Amino acid sequence: MHIVCFSDITWNFLWQRQQQMITRFPKDWNILYVEPSFWLAAAWSIANRLPFRRRYMAQENIEVVSVFTIPFADKLELGRKCNDKIIVGAVKKILKKKEIDKPVLLFYKPRYSCVIEEVEKSAVCYDITDDIMEFDASGKWLAKYTKTLESKSDVMFTPSENILKRLNKDGRKNVFLVGNGVEASHFAKSSQPGTTIAHDIRNIKAPIIGYVGAIGEWFDFELLQKILDKFPNYSIVLVGWAPPKQKRILNDMSGNLHFLGPKKYETLPSYIKAFDVCVIPFRLNKLTQSVNPNKFYEYLAAGKPIVTIALPELAKFSNICRMARNHEEFLEHIKAVADGHISKTAAEIAAQNDWSLKAAQMVSLIRKFCTK
Repeated sequence: MHIVCFSDITWNFLWQRQQQMITRFPKDWNILYVEPSFWLAAAWSIANRLPFRRRYMAQENIEVVSVFTIPFADKLELGRKCNDKIIVGAVKKILKKKEIDKPVLLFYKPRYSCVIEEVEKSAVCYDITDDIMEFDASGKWLAKYTKTLESKSDVMFTPSENILKRLNKDGRKNVFLVGNGVEASHFAKSSQPGTTIAHDIRNIKAPIIGYVGAIGEWFDFELLQKILDKFPNYSIVLVGWAPPKQKRILNDMSGNLHFLGPKKYETLPSYIKAFDVCVIPFRLNKLTQSVNPNKFYEYLAAGKPIVTIALPELAKFSNICRMARNHEEFLEHIKAVADGHISKTAAEIAAQNDWSLKAAQMVSLIRKFCTK
């Protein structure tokens, strides 16, 4: 089976859902990973001092390719039409060159749904990881591409019960809940004696309130400042990528804050091991209503106490973490979790949400709906 996967610069984040899934697809599936945002990929590499077009998914059955598009053209209708033609033409050329006939198209980004009616394919899949139209960066024009993809997909997956309910309102029978997960054995290293604490956190004063993950528009900086003010004897450590706007906010914050920036996936257990409390300080809004954060399962696998804002997708786990409805509760929970946590139950739930199980579920659905 040939799979053509459409994504964007998020393939630089090793822990993202699409990489964890497709690297666990059957090894006899040939996967072409189309990274259409060539210019964004180049800018990302320069800004983060990474080798350009570095192959993060180094498997024999996975190949990563990029497509040139006109930068910033999507903001105008004429520009989008030009980019549509460029994308379609490039994809056709790539498929012909590699002799790929009627592949399964797997989308993570609806922007590239323009290829659906233009290329020969056996089926269309859509993994809806987030409510994309709620992001600040999503222009209203993207709704057209999203609706096209939702209407043309043979099967859809999502880690969000909220998104599942929204799509099922239209009577769809081809949408399935495939939750987010964790490489449980990897993050379990955080609690193992043989794992050493990373050098750039080793000398940060304990106790440590820690966060691992991207720091974007969903991050609650007001809550973060309250944590800094309430716990002056704690060190607050953030590990992850942040865009320029969020970096400026972090730089202006007062208190014992340590922003360590993005780290390699394989080193994350060495950071989480130093945490005394793991937090998910997200804002509560339309975007986070559908967020099922990977970091929650990573914290579970690490056996660390967790304090999270009351995200709807995590409500079923309220018995194994501290869940706050507001800032005041969040601060109270941080103070309380120092007394301990249920590591055995947490480890069991992490194992039940291992990426290998999630990938197997998706593979089964692709075989059911996409084999003709």
